[in-house]
Formats: sequence, C-alpha cells, structure tokens
Amino acid sequence: MLYSRASGVAFAHYPKTGGTSLQHWFRRAFPDARLLVPDNPHLPVRTALEMIAANHGHGPRRPWLPWATGRQPPAPRIIVGVLREPFAMLVSLFEYCRDFPFAVEPTAVFIRAARHGGFVEFVRLAVVDGQLPTYESFFDAGGPAWPRTRLLDFQSLEAAFPALASDLRPRHPPSLEHRNAHGGTRDLDAYRAAAGSLIAREHAYFGWYYTHGAGRAGGTLASRAA
Repeated sequence: MLYSRASGVAFAHYPKTGGTSLQHWFRRAFPDARLLVPDNPHLPVRTALEMIAANHGHGPRRPWLPWATGRQPPAPRIIVGVLREPFAMLVSLFEYCRDFPFAVEPTAVFIRAARHGGFVEFVRLAVVDGQLPTYESFFDAGGPAWPRTRLLDFQSLEAAFPALASDLRPRHPPSLEHRNAHGGTRDLDAYRAAAGSLIAREHAYFGWYYTHGAGRAGGTLASRAA
C-alpha cells in the first residue's frame, strides 16, 4: 500500500489494474506518500492497516515510514483501489509474469508456472488452488476501512479520475499518465479457448466481482458496500 500520512489517503494496488500509473500519480500528488513495504506494492488492505496501527515508525524494521515512534498514526481517510474484469486481469498478469526480466527468479508457484509452464496451469494455480487473492479479500470488503474505500473501474479509469482527484484534494493535482501499459491488443478469445472449463472456476472464484464489485454508474466510483 502507498500511504500519505499528511493527506490521509492511501492506494491499495491489486496487480495489473493500472496501479503503476496510479502510484506515479499518487507520488506526485502527495510527496510524502511511501510504500509501507518498499519491495511489495501489492499489500492487502487489512495487512496494511495493521502495519500502520503497529506504528513501527523509526524502529529498526521500517525506518522509511514517515511518522515517529510513539505517536499513533491516523488511519487513512480514503483508500483507493481499482477493479478489472478478472479474466482480462489474469491474462495481463500471465503475460507480465511470463515476460518480465526479474533480477531474481520468483519463487511463487503460480508465477513460475507463467514463466515455465502455460496459461492453463497458471490459471489453475491462481483460482483453483487460490494462490491469487480475490478482490474482496484483498480490499477487505466489509472490513473496518470499507466505508472509506473507493474502488474504480479499470475500463473507465480516466473518466472516473476527475471525481476521484476532487475527493482526494491534492494541493496541486497532476495529470494521470499511462505507464506500464500493454502496447498492443490481446486475443482474449484464444485465452478463453485455452482455459476451457477453468472459465467457470474463474467466475466462481471471482464471484464477488461479478455480483457486487463491478463498477456502477458508468464506472465512476464503484460500490463501497457488498
């Protein structure tokens, strides 16, 4: 999670949902924003909130956090996240894991499947074995910060952004730049054909997205309650 203590806003980055662009925007909009764990931008919301509450400000474990030991940091007033149609997200994540030049070979089994196996094995590990978190577990749907969570729709992110920026109230709002975007078009039908019966498992696994989490009102600000 990327967290600005001064502004009380945070960004929870679920993989392959436009997070690189949004992190870049947050860092420019809120200069004090820091990742709670520098090498892990994909920290689930509940874990991140527990980390903030634990207040390891200038202790030996997390000296980079921008608050002092002994003072309880405020909980974020707004947590922002993005939802993307799950199958498209899985395809994007598969291609990223397959092609990214990792400095150190990943140890996560489903990522290794993308690099050395195939799409079917990757999807099976992600949604049948449950190695990829669901949206509702990642964003802690119904949890203590749920009323303060804003979920955007990936497909209409640009249209939603002016309302979000107004809600967050940065002093000097920058423009949203596209970063780490896929340059071409993906043949999702070919991936669906390869996945076969796993499509039904994907829909069941991400059932909350299809019934509660998908963007509403044109995808401006998605639901805040299940």
